[in-house]
Amino acid sequence: MKDLTKGNIYKTFFLFGLPLVLSGLLSQMYSTIDTAIAGRFLGETGLASIGATAPLITFISSLFWGYAVGFGMYIARLFGKGDYAKIKSSLYSTLLFVFGVCVLLSTILICLHKPLFRILHIAPSLYDSAFAYFGFYIGGLFFMVASTFFVFVLNAFGIGSFPFYASLLSAVLNIGGNILAITVFRWGTAGLAIASVFSAFVVDIFYLVKFRKCLKEVGVDKVKVKISFRYIKNAFPYGLPNMAQQGVMYFSALLLSPLVNGLGASASASYSVVSRVYDICAQVYQNSARSVSNYTAQCVGQNKCEKIKKGVGVGLIQGIAFVTPFILACSIFHKPICSIFFDANADTTAQEYAFLFARAYLPFIYLNIICNMFHGLFRAVKATGYLFSSSFLGALVRYIASALLIPSLGMAGFYMGWVISWGVEAVYALLLYFFGRWLPKNQEPTEN
Repeated sequence: MKDLTKGNIYKTFFLFGLPLVLSGLLSQMYSTIDTAIAGRFLGETGLASIGATAPLITFISSLFWGYAVGFGMYIARLFGKGDYAKIKSSLYSTLLFVFGVCVLLSTILICLHKPLFRILHIAPSLYDSAFAYFGFYIGGLFFMVASTFFVFVLNAFGIGSFPFYASLLSAVLNIGGNILAITVFRWGTAGLAIASVFSAFVVDIFYLVKFRKCLKEVGVDKVKVKISFRYIKNAFPYGLPNMAQQGVMYFSALLLSPLVNGLGASASASYSVVSRVYDICAQVYQNSARSVSNYTAQCVGQNKCEKIKKGVGVGLIQGIAFVTPFILACSIFHKPICSIFFDANADTTAQEYAFLFARAYLPFIYLNIICNMFHGLFRAVKATGYLFSSSFLGALVRYIASALLIPSLGMAGFYMGWVISWGVEAVYALLLYFFGRWLPKNQEPTEN
């Protein structure tokens, strides 16, 4: 465990942020391989089935991710205060609560998948393969969610290396599971989801063991766990605003998915590829931004708010430096990179859609780096109004711009709406940073 507020900030951010970036890349690696295997062995139908349901799965996952990142900020503040017993009870109480929510939500979504698929304009010919993937993935949702909570709690402790090793294990299990499921057991798209759920389950066990070791290190391993809604409620001011913010961000993509699916299977297939290319780059700077979030939260917990602004600057430099090689590689070598996901008989239109995004639109992702860095800052200082308004503006602009441009420009209009929303939100976030009153007072309120 590490106090991020001490020592050389550049060295601290690098040593903390690099393992987070690498673990994020590993997570994306096996997600990317999922998509590549679907394209290579299951053809355009497999790609389209994953791409057609991806916005819905991403939206649902984003809600839990948002709550988990806010919960991590809460734990970082408790860590800064040295309140380790409360951390223990808070995590176990929250995981039990989240388990119940996941079971209820999964049941509802599986039962209502047909009307949901119709709303998303998924082609009837894709229903069976799309549900095979969606059903198993949503059925094991809790195991993926639990991994996310453990990652952010360990980050709050200043631990960045263990999530990297856990991601490495998950990648090996996932890739091996995919190969067995598709080539040996012939489970189709269901096999991809089963492999993801199984790998998450195994990694959760390792995370739990690591968390218990951390509790032993700070001397609270023998303290009795108190399961109480009070611990869950104390984290609500951190988790719920971030949950809402993530929901707003990804709801616009969910609303746009019927327009994309309406362009045909080629558009749905290309969207699977484009999402992976985007996610690879996004994982780099999003995980880098977690250095800013956890550093800021620990500063607030220790009443060292004067250090926060320097952390933002260092984090922004680090994020840009880490992501630039990936943006250049994807833009310059867009054809060989995107072609990994397509088989020899792939539709030319689907490939051209993917090439277009990587070549012409991905470089604008630097605008999103600015947005993401300030999201990390605002959530750490509980500036929920700034966080939500920034995300809402970006989502609104994306939906309006894309909805207006898709009918005339097709997938290019979808990409252009994405870029426009990044630009508008980046300007707004910068204005909030320079002119807003986001800096917290040097005194944290006492919690129940």
